[in-house]
Amino acid sequence: MQKWNRWVVSGLSVASIASATLANAPQEPTKVEKKPEAERRFDLVVREDIFAGFGGDDDALKRGEAECDKAIKLEPKNAEAMVWRGAIHVFQAGQLFGKGQPVQAFPLWTAGLKEMDDAVRLDPDNVGVRIPRASVLLPASRNTPAAMRDSLLKTVLEDFETIFKKQADHLDSLGTHPRGELRMGLADTYRLLGKLDKSKEQLEAIAKELPDSEYEAKAKEWLAAAPTTKLAHNCIGCHSK
Repeated sequence: MQKWNRWVVSGLSVASIASATLANAPQEPTKVEKKPEAERRFDLVVREDIFAGFGGDDDALKRGEAECDKAIKLEPKNAEAMVWRGAIHVFQAGQLFGKGQPVQAFPLWTAGLKEMDDAVRLDPDNVGVRIPRASVLLPASRNTPAAMRDSLLKTVLEDFETIFKKQADHLDSLGTHPRGELRMGLADTYRLLGKLDKSKEQLEAIAKELPDSEYEAKAKEWLAAAPTTKLAHNCIGCHSK
């Protein structure tokens, strides 16, 4: 069960969720008054507590979950609150798997997956719903039984491809970080599914579009690696430092 511990610590980290979720969502303007909580992006309400919780602060995680519960009580079909609460439950399941407690872990795992899936069904084109699910399931897939792995990866790919298509007409206007993370997420997922040509396409696009960046260096490293080399992308950005 040690592999579950590794996933909890590195895969479902601030870098994993924050990079993909926040980088692809429109940012609030600076130097303006904060909006009332009900009008703010939901991730801005909960992210600090949830990230701290994923880092080991149990009280912060409880606060984040309480905010999700409150939002869902007020609006039962609040997809963003649902996907974050689902992410918390999957994280908690990972902790229990790591402790060798599968009986306690599976109900949380199942509930977390269902809540994230329900959120996507409610709001399938929302970046703030699709990307958190993909960012949770991609690292989780690396340590699940083979029978579950491909199913999880297909869900991840659906999420990333949906957002990629949604942003295709303005991809070149995205900053280095959001574009690099989205393309690396696709490259990573394609590679895990054995779609090496598609992975190569994303890596070559990174090398061409983001010269002199850490993403270019990472893409070239992956392009030079043998097909059997085990590779995994971790967020390149402030959250990972």
